Amino acid sequence: MPFSPGLTSFDIHRTLLIALSLVAIVTVACGADPVTGDGSPGALLTPTVSDTPTATPSSSSEAPNPAAPAEPTEAISRGDAPGTISPPSVEELTERALVHLRELSVGLPPRVSGTDGELAAAGYIADQLRSYGYEVQFQEFTARSRPRNGNHLQVTSPNPYPVRTNIFTGSGEGDVNGPLVFVDLGRESDLPNFSMDGMVALVERGQISFAQKARNVFEAGAEGMVVFNSVSEIFDGTLGEGFELTFDRPSVTIAGTDGEALLAEIENGPVNVSLRLVTEERPSRNVVATRTGDYHDAPVVIIGGHYDAVPDSPGANDNASGTATFLVLAEELVNTDLPFELRVIGFGSEELGLLGSAAYVASLDEAGRSRITAMFNYDALGSGSLEIGGHLELSGRGLDVADEIGISAVRGIEPPGATSDHASFRDAGIPSIFFFGSDLSLIHTPLDTINAMDPEMMGRAAAITLNGLLDGLGAE
Repeated sequence: MPFSPGLTSFDIHRTLLIALSLVAIVTVACGADPVTGDGSPGALLTPTVSDTPTATPSSSSEAPNPAAPAEPTEAISRGDAPGTISPPSVEELTERALVHLRELSVGLPPRVSGTDGELAAAGYIADQLRSYGYEVQFQEFTARSRPRNGNHLQVTSPNPYPVRTNIFTGSGEGDVNGPLVFVDLGRESDLPNFSMDGMVALVERGQISFAQKARNVFEAGAEGMVVFNSVSEIFDGTLGEGFELTFDRPSVTIAGTDGEALLAEIENGPVNVSLRLVTEERPSRNVVATRTGDYHDAPVVIIGGHYDAVPDSPGANDNASGTATFLVLAEELVNTDLPFELRVIGFGSEELGLLGSAAYVASLDEAGRSRITAMFNYDALGSGSLEIGGHLELSGRGLDVADEIGISAVRGIEPPGATSDHASFRDAGIPSIFFFGSDLSLIHTPLDTINAMDPEMMGRAAAITLNGLLDGLGAE
Protein backbone atom coordinates (compact mmCIF):
# COMPACT_ATOMS: atom_id res chain seq x y z
CA MET A 1 0.00 0.00 0.00
CA PRO A 2 2.68 2.62 0.82
CA PHE A 3 4.26 4.31 -2.19
CA SER A 4 7.47 6.20 -2.77
CA PRO A 5 6.52 9.89 -2.98
CA GLY A 6 6.71 11.67 -6.30
CA LEU A 7 8.16 15.18 -6.47
CA THR A 8 6.47 18.35 -7.73
CA SER A 9 6.98 22.08 -7.43
CA PHE A 10 3.34 22.89 -7.94
CA ASP A 11 1.52 24.69 -5.20
CA ILE A 12 -0.78 22.33 -3.22
CA HIS A 13 -3.82 24.27 -4.41
CA ARG A 14 -2.87 23.93 -8.07
CA THR A 15 -4.20 21.27 -10.36
CA LEU A 16 -4.42 17.70 -9.16
CA LEU A 17 -4.32 16.42 -12.73
CA ILE A 18 -1.15 18.30 -13.75
CA ALA A 19 0.43 17.12 -10.51
CA LEU A 20 -0.36 13.55 -11.53
CA SER A 21 1.54 13.98 -14.80
CA LEU A 22 4.54 15.51 -13.10
CA VAL A 23 4.61 12.78 -10.47
CA ALA A 24 4.76 10.12 -13.18
CA ILE A 25 7.51 11.96 -15.13
CA VAL A 26 9.65 12.69 -12.06
CA THR A 27 9.27 9.18 -10.73
CA VAL A 28 10.55 7.68 -14.00
CA ALA A 29 13.31 10.26 -14.40
CA CYS A 30 14.63 9.73 -10.89
CA GLY A 31 14.44 5.97 -11.05
CA ALA A 32 12.22 5.88 -7.98
CA ASP A 33 10.35 2.66 -7.38
CA PRO A 34 6.73 3.42 -6.51
CA VAL A 35 5.90 -0.25 -6.03
CA THR A 36 5.55 -1.81 -2.61
CA GLY A 37 3.52 -4.66 -1.14
CA ASP A 38 2.15 -7.80 -2.75
CA GLY A 39 -0.43 -7.47 -5.49
CA SER A 40 0.56 -10.31 -7.79
CA PRO A 41 -2.29 -11.51 -10.01
CA GLY A 42 -3.38 -15.06 -10.62
CA ALA A 43 -2.57 -16.80 -13.91
CA LEU A 44 -4.49 -15.66 -16.98
CA LEU A 45 -4.45 -15.88 -20.75
CA THR A 46 -3.78 -12.98 -23.10
CA PRO A 47 -6.95 -10.88 -23.18
CA THR A 48 -8.73 -9.70 -26.30
CA VAL A 49 -10.87 -6.63 -26.81
CA SER A 50 -14.20 -6.75 -28.62
CA ASP A 51 -17.38 -4.73 -28.91
CA THR A 52 -19.46 -7.57 -27.44
CA PRO A 53 -18.72 -10.31 -24.92
CA THR A 54 -17.92 -13.78 -26.23
CA ALA A 55 -20.53 -15.27 -23.91
CA THR A 56 -24.08 -14.18 -23.26
CA PRO A 57 -26.16 -14.73 -20.16
CA SER A 58 -28.59 -17.61 -20.27
CA SER A 59 -32.31 -17.03 -20.43
CA SER A 60 -32.80 -18.59 -17.02
CA SER A 61 -33.81 -16.60 -13.97
CA GLU A 62 -30.25 -16.86 -12.68
CA ALA A 63 -28.86 -14.62 -15.43
CA PRO A 64 -31.41 -12.16 -16.85
CA ASN A 65 -30.54 -9.67 -19.55
CA PRO A 66 -28.65 -6.65 -18.16
CA ALA A 67 -30.89 -3.94 -16.79
CA ALA A 68 -31.75 -0.97 -18.94
CA PRO A 69 -29.85 2.27 -18.28
CA ALA A 70 -30.97 4.34 -15.35
CA GLU A 71 -32.92 7.49 -16.09
CA PRO A 72 -30.43 10.06 -17.43
CA THR A 73 -29.70 12.95 -15.16
CA GLU A 74 -29.08 16.55 -16.09
CA ALA A 75 -25.60 17.27 -17.43
CA ILE A 76 -23.07 19.04 -15.27
CA SER A 77 -23.68 22.69 -14.51
CA ARG A 78 -20.93 25.02 -15.62
CA GLY A 79 -19.61 27.97 -13.67
CA ASP A 80 -19.27 31.52 -14.96
CA ALA A 81 -15.69 31.14 -16.18
CA PRO A 82 -15.15 29.17 -19.41
CA GLY A 83 -13.89 25.65 -18.79
CA THR A 84 -15.06 25.56 -15.18
CA ILE A 85 -17.95 23.66 -13.67
CA SER A 86 -19.75 23.51 -10.37
CA PRO A 87 -19.72 19.91 -9.07
CA PRO A 88 -22.97 18.61 -7.59
CA SER A 89 -23.34 18.35 -3.84
CA VAL A 90 -22.36 15.26 -1.89
CA GLU A 91 -26.06 14.59 -1.28
CA GLU A 92 -26.89 14.65 -5.00
CA LEU A 93 -23.92 12.45 -5.90
CA THR A 94 -24.97 10.00 -3.18
CA GLU A 95 -28.56 9.77 -4.41
CA ARG A 96 -27.42 9.06 -7.94
CA ALA A 97 -24.93 6.44 -6.77
CA LEU A 98 -27.69 4.73 -4.79
CA VAL A 99 -29.60 4.01 -8.02
CA HIS A 100 -26.67 1.94 -9.30
CA LEU A 101 -25.97 0.42 -5.89
CA ARG A 102 -29.50 -0.97 -5.62
CA GLU A 103 -29.48 -2.40 -9.13
CA LEU A 104 -26.08 -4.06 -8.73
CA SER A 105 -26.64 -5.56 -5.27
CA VAL A 106 -30.39 -6.26 -5.37
CA GLY A 107 -31.76 -6.05 -8.92
CA LEU A 108 -29.18 -8.16 -10.74
CA PRO A 109 -28.27 -11.81 -10.05
CA PRO A 110 -25.23 -12.44 -7.80
CA ARG A 111 -22.10 -11.03 -9.43
CA VAL A 112 -19.85 -14.00 -8.63
CA SER A 113 -16.58 -13.95 -10.60
CA GLY A 114 -16.72 -15.86 -13.87
CA THR A 115 -20.48 -16.50 -13.83
CA ASP A 116 -23.52 -15.35 -15.81
CA GLY A 117 -24.23 -12.97 -12.94
CA GLU A 118 -20.89 -11.23 -13.50
CA LEU A 119 -21.69 -11.03 -17.21
CA ALA A 120 -25.07 -9.45 -16.46
CA ALA A 121 -23.37 -6.82 -14.29
CA ALA A 122 -20.88 -6.09 -17.08
CA GLY A 123 -23.83 -5.54 -19.42
CA TYR A 124 -25.47 -3.14 -16.98
CA ILE A 125 -22.27 -1.10 -16.62
CA ALA A 126 -21.78 -1.01 -20.41
CA ASP A 127 -25.38 0.13 -20.97
CA GLN A 128 -24.98 2.96 -18.48
CA LEU A 129 -21.72 4.17 -20.01
CA ARG A 130 -23.10 4.03 -23.54
CA SER A 131 -26.13 6.04 -22.43
CA TYR A 132 -23.76 8.77 -21.19
CA GLY A 133 -22.03 8.91 -24.59
CA TYR A 134 -18.95 6.73 -24.14
CA GLU A 135 -17.55 4.24 -26.60
CA VAL A 136 -17.56 0.88 -24.81
CA GLN A 137 -15.71 -2.37 -25.45
CA PHE A 138 -15.47 -5.65 -23.56
CA GLN A 139 -12.00 -7.00 -22.89
CA GLU A 140 -12.36 -10.77 -22.61
CA PHE A 141 -9.90 -12.91 -20.65
CA THR A 142 -9.74 -16.36 -19.12
CA ALA A 143 -9.05 -16.63 -15.40
CA ARG A 144 -7.45 -19.71 -13.89
CA SER A 145 -8.54 -20.02 -10.29
CA ARG A 146 -7.18 -22.48 -7.76
CA PRO A 147 -9.49 -23.34 -4.88
CA ARG A 148 -9.36 -21.23 -1.73
CA ASN A 149 -10.13 -22.33 1.80
CA GLY A 150 -13.82 -23.12 2.03
CA ASN A 151 -16.34 -25.95 2.11
CA HIS A 152 -14.47 -28.37 -0.13
CA LEU A 153 -15.56 -31.38 1.93
CA GLN A 154 -19.22 -32.34 1.66
CA VAL A 155 -20.84 -35.18 3.55
CA THR A 156 -23.14 -36.77 0.98
CA SER A 157 -24.73 -39.48 3.19
CA PRO A 158 -26.36 -40.40 5.45
CA ASN A 159 -27.07 -36.73 6.30
CA PRO A 160 -25.70 -34.26 3.70
CA TYR A 161 -23.92 -31.14 4.96
CA PRO A 162 -20.76 -29.12 4.17
CA VAL A 163 -17.61 -29.09 6.30
CA ARG A 164 -15.31 -26.09 6.39
CA THR A 165 -11.80 -26.92 5.15
CA ASN A 166 -8.37 -25.34 4.88
CA ILE A 167 -6.17 -26.58 2.06
CA PHE A 168 -2.76 -28.05 2.88
CA THR A 169 0.13 -26.16 1.33
CA GLY A 170 1.47 -28.59 -1.23
CA SER A 171 -1.86 -30.34 -1.71
CA GLY A 172 -2.59 -31.92 -5.03
CA GLU A 173 -5.92 -31.66 -6.81
CA GLY A 174 -8.74 -34.05 -7.42
CA ASP A 175 -12.47 -34.72 -7.26
CA VAL A 176 -13.14 -37.71 -5.00
CA ASN A 177 -16.46 -39.28 -4.07
CA GLY A 178 -16.40 -42.26 -1.75
CA PRO A 179 -16.44 -43.67 1.79
CA LEU A 180 -14.75 -41.81 4.64
CA VAL A 181 -12.42 -44.17 6.58
CA PHE A 182 -10.85 -43.32 9.96
CA VAL A 183 -7.17 -44.31 10.17
CA ASP A 184 -6.30 -42.92 13.60
CA LEU A 185 -2.96 -41.00 13.41
CA GLY A 186 -2.13 -42.25 9.93
CA ARG A 187 0.85 -44.35 10.97
CA GLU A 188 1.64 -47.48 8.99
CA SER A 189 0.38 -49.55 11.91
CA ASP A 190 -2.94 -47.65 11.83
CA LEU A 191 -3.78 -48.50 8.23
CA PRO A 192 -6.47 -51.08 7.40
CA ASN A 193 -5.56 -54.46 5.91
CA PHE A 194 -7.59 -53.75 2.78
CA SER A 195 -7.06 -51.44 -0.19
CA MET A 196 -8.31 -47.89 0.30
CA ASP A 197 -8.83 -47.30 -3.42
CA GLY A 198 -11.57 -44.70 -3.97
CA MET A 199 -11.73 -43.81 -0.26
CA VAL A 200 -11.01 -40.64 1.71
CA ALA A 201 -8.84 -41.06 4.80
CA LEU A 202 -9.87 -39.27 8.02
CA VAL A 203 -6.72 -38.74 10.09
CA GLU A 204 -6.10 -37.29 13.53
CA ARG A 205 -3.35 -34.71 13.95
CA GLY A 206 -0.27 -35.69 15.95
CA GLN A 207 2.94 -37.79 16.40
CA ILE A 208 4.11 -37.92 12.75
CA SER A 209 4.40 -35.22 10.10
CA PHE A 210 1.55 -34.33 7.79
CA ALA A 211 3.71 -35.38 4.83
CA GLN A 212 4.25 -38.82 6.36
CA LYS A 213 0.53 -39.21 7.09
CA ALA A 214 -0.25 -38.35 3.47
CA ARG A 215 2.40 -40.68 2.10
CA ASN A 216 1.12 -43.58 4.20
CA VAL A 217 -2.56 -43.20 3.32
CA PHE A 218 -1.94 -42.49 -0.36
CA GLU A 219 0.39 -45.48 -0.74
CA ALA A 220 -2.45 -47.52 0.80
CA GLY A 221 -4.69 -46.34 -2.04
CA ALA A 222 -6.62 -43.44 -0.50
CA GLU A 223 -7.72 -40.81 -3.02
CA GLY A 224 -7.93 -37.96 -0.52
CA MET A 225 -6.91 -37.04 3.04
CA VAL A 226 -8.74 -35.07 5.75
CA VAL A 227 -6.78 -34.24 8.93
CA PHE A 228 -8.70 -33.00 11.96
CA ASN A 229 -7.13 -30.90 14.70
CA SER A 230 -6.29 -32.09 18.21
CA VAL A 231 -8.09 -28.98 19.51
CA SER A 232 -11.42 -27.47 18.51
CA GLU A 233 -10.18 -24.90 15.95
CA ILE A 234 -9.29 -25.39 12.30
CA PHE A 235 -5.62 -25.00 11.33
CA ASP A 236 -3.21 -24.50 8.43
CA GLY A 237 -0.70 -27.18 7.51
CA THR A 238 1.95 -27.97 4.91
CA LEU A 239 2.96 -31.18 3.19
CA GLY A 240 6.35 -29.83 2.17
CA GLU A 241 7.64 -28.36 -1.05
CA GLY A 242 7.03 -30.48 -4.13
CA PHE A 243 4.88 -33.04 -2.34
CA GLU A 244 2.03 -32.58 -4.81
CA LEU A 245 4.33 -33.81 -7.59
CA THR A 246 4.51 -37.19 -5.88
CA PHE A 247 0.85 -37.47 -4.88
CA ASP A 248 -1.49 -35.29 -6.91
CA ARG A 249 -4.41 -35.87 -4.55
CA PRO A 250 -6.46 -33.45 -2.43
CA SER A 251 -5.48 -32.93 1.22
CA VAL A 252 -7.30 -30.64 3.64
CA THR A 253 -7.57 -29.82 7.34
CA ILE A 254 -10.71 -29.44 9.44
CA ALA A 255 -11.49 -28.31 12.98
CA GLY A 256 -11.27 -30.75 15.86
CA THR A 257 -14.99 -30.38 16.56
CA ASP A 258 -15.82 -31.33 12.97
CA GLY A 259 -13.50 -34.31 13.15
CA GLU A 260 -15.14 -35.59 16.33
CA ALA A 261 -18.56 -35.20 14.74
CA LEU A 262 -17.46 -37.23 11.71
CA LEU A 263 -16.02 -39.93 13.98
CA ALA A 264 -19.34 -40.21 15.81
CA GLU A 265 -21.15 -40.65 12.49
CA ILE A 266 -18.69 -43.32 11.31
CA GLU A 267 -19.31 -45.29 14.53
CA ASN A 268 -23.01 -45.37 13.66
CA GLY A 269 -22.52 -46.56 10.09
CA PRO A 270 -20.95 -45.76 6.71
CA VAL A 271 -20.31 -42.10 5.87
CA ASN A 272 -19.80 -41.02 2.25
CA VAL A 273 -18.15 -37.75 1.29
CA SER A 274 -17.13 -35.62 -1.65
CA LEU A 275 -13.72 -33.92 -1.56
CA ARG A 276 -13.15 -31.55 -4.47
CA LEU A 277 -10.07 -29.41 -5.11
CA VAL A 278 -9.93 -28.47 -8.78
CA THR A 279 -8.42 -25.50 -10.63
CA GLU A 280 -11.06 -23.96 -12.85
CA GLU A 281 -10.85 -21.84 -15.99
CA ARG A 282 -13.55 -19.21 -16.07
CA PRO A 283 -14.46 -16.64 -18.73
CA SER A 284 -14.44 -13.07 -17.49
CA ARG A 285 -14.31 -9.55 -18.88
CA ASN A 286 -13.44 -5.92 -18.29
CA VAL A 287 -15.74 -3.10 -19.38
CA VAL A 288 -13.56 -0.42 -21.00
CA ALA A 289 -15.11 2.95 -21.88
CA THR A 290 -13.52 5.95 -23.59
CA ARG A 291 -14.81 9.35 -24.61
CA THR A 292 -15.09 10.06 -28.32
CA GLY A 293 -12.35 12.22 -29.79
CA ASP A 294 -8.76 12.10 -31.02
CA TYR A 295 -6.45 11.90 -28.02
CA HIS A 296 -3.50 10.15 -29.75
CA ASP A 297 -0.51 10.99 -27.53
CA ALA A 298 -2.50 12.76 -24.80
CA PRO A 299 -2.01 11.65 -21.20
CA VAL A 300 -4.53 9.13 -19.86
CA VAL A 301 -6.41 9.14 -16.55
CA ILE A 302 -8.29 5.99 -15.54
CA ILE A 303 -11.15 5.81 -13.06
CA GLY A 304 -12.66 2.47 -12.10
CA GLY A 305 -12.97 -0.48 -9.78
CA HIS A 306 -14.07 -4.11 -9.76
CA TYR A 307 -17.70 -5.10 -10.12
CA ASP A 308 -17.59 -8.82 -9.23
CA ALA A 309 -18.40 -10.29 -5.81
CA VAL A 310 -17.68 -13.44 -3.81
CA PRO A 311 -20.20 -16.31 -3.56
CA ASP A 312 -23.00 -16.04 -0.99
CA SER A 313 -22.68 -12.27 -0.59
CA PRO A 314 -24.82 -9.44 -2.05
CA GLY A 315 -21.57 -7.48 -2.44
CA ALA A 316 -23.13 -4.09 -1.70
CA ASN A 317 -20.05 -2.62 -0.05
CA ASP A 318 -17.62 -4.90 -1.93
CA ASN A 319 -17.91 -3.64 -4.55
CA ALA A 320 -21.22 -2.35 -5.84
CA SER A 321 -20.31 0.82 -3.92
CA GLY A 322 -17.13 1.44 -5.90
CA THR A 323 -18.86 0.61 -9.18
CA ALA A 324 -21.69 3.02 -8.43
CA THR A 325 -19.15 5.72 -7.58
CA PHE A 326 -17.20 5.48 -10.82
CA LEU A 327 -20.43 5.39 -12.84
CA VAL A 328 -21.54 8.69 -11.28
CA LEU A 329 -18.10 10.17 -11.96
CA ALA A 330 -18.23 8.97 -15.57
CA GLU A 331 -21.55 10.73 -16.10
CA GLU A 332 -20.22 13.96 -14.60
CA LEU A 333 -17.04 14.02 -16.67
CA VAL A 334 -18.32 12.91 -20.08
CA ASN A 335 -19.13 16.42 -21.41
CA THR A 336 -16.34 18.29 -19.66
CA ASP A 337 -13.40 19.76 -21.56
CA LEU A 338 -10.54 17.61 -20.32
CA PRO A 339 -6.85 17.96 -21.26
CA PHE A 340 -6.44 14.18 -21.08
CA GLU A 341 -8.04 11.01 -22.34
CA LEU A 342 -10.48 9.67 -19.75
CA ARG A 343 -10.97 5.93 -19.50
CA VAL A 344 -13.59 4.33 -17.27
CA ILE A 345 -13.01 0.65 -16.50
CA GLY A 346 -15.03 -1.92 -14.61
CA PHE A 347 -12.71 -4.81 -13.76
CA GLY A 348 -13.89 -8.43 -13.68
CA SER A 349 -12.68 -11.24 -11.41
CA GLU A 350 -10.91 -9.06 -8.86
CA GLU A 351 -12.01 -11.49 -6.18
CA LEU A 352 -10.02 -14.28 -7.86
CA GLY A 353 -6.77 -12.33 -7.55
CA LEU A 354 -7.00 -8.93 -9.31
CA LEU A 355 -7.31 -10.80 -12.61
CA GLY A 356 -9.22 -8.14 -14.55
CA SER A 357 -6.86 -5.27 -13.77
CA ALA A 358 -3.85 -7.54 -14.33
CA ALA A 359 -5.24 -8.52 -17.74
CA TYR A 360 -5.75 -4.88 -18.67
CA VAL A 361 -2.25 -3.80 -17.63
CA ALA A 362 -0.73 -6.82 -19.40
CA SER A 363 -2.47 -5.79 -22.62
CA LEU A 364 -0.68 -2.42 -22.69
CA ASP A 365 2.59 -1.89 -24.51
CA GLU A 366 5.32 0.34 -23.12
CA ALA A 367 3.96 3.42 -24.87
CA GLY A 368 0.45 2.71 -23.60
CA ARG A 369 1.62 2.33 -20.01
CA SER A 370 3.71 5.50 -20.16
CA ARG A 371 0.69 7.58 -21.21
CA ILE A 372 -1.25 6.74 -18.03
CA THR A 373 -0.56 9.46 -15.50
CA ALA A 374 -2.92 8.19 -12.80
CA MET A 375 -5.40 5.46 -11.92
CA PHE A 376 -8.25 6.20 -9.47
CA ASN A 377 -9.60 3.06 -7.77
CA TYR A 378 -12.83 2.82 -5.74
CA ASP A 379 -13.48 -0.24 -3.55
CA ALA A 380 -15.59 -0.98 -0.44
CA LEU A 381 -16.90 2.56 0.05
CA GLY A 382 -19.51 1.66 2.61
CA SER A 383 -18.49 1.59 6.25
CA GLY A 384 -16.13 3.24 8.72
CA SER A 385 -14.13 6.32 7.87
CA LEU A 386 -13.29 7.38 4.32
CA GLU A 387 -9.66 6.54 3.63
CA ILE A 388 -7.46 7.69 0.75
CA GLY A 389 -4.41 5.58 0.04
CA GLY A 390 -2.09 4.75 -2.79
CA HIS A 391 0.85 6.76 -4.10
CA LEU A 392 2.04 8.87 -1.19
CA GLU A 393 2.03 12.18 -3.07
CA LEU A 394 -1.31 11.58 -4.79
CA SER A 395 -3.09 10.43 -1.66
CA GLY A 396 -1.71 13.45 0.17
CA ARG A 397 -3.09 15.79 -2.46
CA GLY A 398 -6.42 13.97 -2.33
CA LEU A 399 -6.55 14.60 1.40
CA ASP A 400 -5.78 18.29 0.80
CA VAL A 401 -8.74 18.50 -1.61
CA ALA A 402 -10.98 16.81 0.96
CA ASP A 403 -9.91 19.34 3.58
CA GLU A 404 -10.52 22.28 1.24
CA ILE A 405 -14.12 21.23 0.53
CA GLY A 406 -14.89 20.23 4.11
CA ILE A 407 -15.00 16.43 3.76
CA SER A 408 -13.49 14.25 6.48
CA ALA A 409 -10.99 11.70 5.19
CA VAL A 410 -7.83 10.07 6.52
CA ARG A 411 -4.73 8.61 4.95
CA GLY A 412 -5.44 4.98 4.14
CA ILE A 413 -3.27 2.04 5.08
CA GLU A 414 -3.98 -1.07 3.03
CA PRO A 415 -5.19 -3.81 5.41
CA PRO A 416 -2.81 -6.77 5.85
CA GLY A 417 -3.64 -9.54 3.41
CA ALA A 418 -5.99 -7.34 1.38
CA THR A 419 -5.50 -5.38 -1.81
CA SER A 420 -7.44 -4.08 -4.80
CA ASP A 421 -7.09 -3.29 -8.50
CA HIS A 422 -4.85 -0.25 -8.05
CA ALA A 423 -2.09 -2.73 -7.13
CA SER A 424 -1.89 -4.02 -10.72
CA PHE A 425 -1.17 -0.47 -11.92
CA ARG A 426 1.13 0.27 -8.99
CA ASP A 427 3.20 -2.81 -9.76
CA ALA A 428 3.59 -1.59 -13.36
CA GLY A 429 4.96 1.74 -12.11
CA ILE A 430 1.73 3.68 -12.72
CA PRO A 431 0.74 6.13 -9.92
CA SER A 432 -2.60 5.25 -8.35
CA ILE A 433 -4.93 6.57 -5.68
CA PHE A 434 -7.29 4.32 -3.71
CA PHE A 435 -10.57 5.36 -2.06
CA PHE A 436 -12.03 2.88 0.47
CA GLY A 437 -13.82 2.58 3.80
CA SER A 438 -11.95 1.58 6.94
CA ASP A 439 -14.49 -1.00 8.18
CA LEU A 440 -14.26 -4.22 6.16
CA SER A 441 -15.81 -6.47 8.81
CA LEU A 442 -18.88 -7.46 6.76
CA ILE A 443 -17.40 -7.85 3.30
CA HIS A 444 -17.37 -11.37 1.84
CA THR A 445 -20.36 -12.29 4.03
CA PRO A 446 -24.14 -12.48 3.54
CA LEU A 447 -24.37 -9.33 5.69
CA ASP A 448 -22.74 -7.12 3.05
CA THR A 449 -26.04 -5.38 2.21
CA ILE A 450 -27.17 -1.82 1.51
CA ASN A 451 -28.70 -1.60 4.98
CA ALA A 452 -25.26 -2.14 6.54
CA MET A 453 -23.69 0.72 4.57
CA ASP A 454 -23.12 4.44 4.94
CA PRO A 455 -24.08 5.40 1.37
CA GLU A 456 -22.84 8.98 1.69
CA MET A 457 -19.27 7.67 1.58
CA MET A 458 -19.78 7.13 -2.16
CA GLY A 459 -20.83 10.74 -2.60
CA ARG A 460 -17.90 12.01 -0.55
CA ALA A 461 -15.38 10.02 -2.60
CA ALA A 462 -16.96 11.25 -5.84
CA ALA A 463 -16.93 14.87 -4.65
CA ILE A 464 -13.23 14.72 -3.73
CA THR A 465 -12.38 13.27 -7.14
CA LEU A 466 -14.44 15.80 -9.07
CA ASN A 467 -13.16 18.82 -7.19
CA GLY A 468 -9.59 17.61 -7.54
CA LEU A 469 -9.74 17.00 -11.28
CA LEU A 470 -11.90 19.99 -12.08
CA ASP A 471 -9.81 22.39 -10.06
CA GLY A 472 -6.98 21.49 -12.40
CA LEU A 473 -9.08 22.21 -15.46
CA GLY A 474 -10.10 25.59 -14.08
CA ALA A 475 -6.43 26.59 -13.61
CA GLU A 476 -5.68 26.32 -17.33
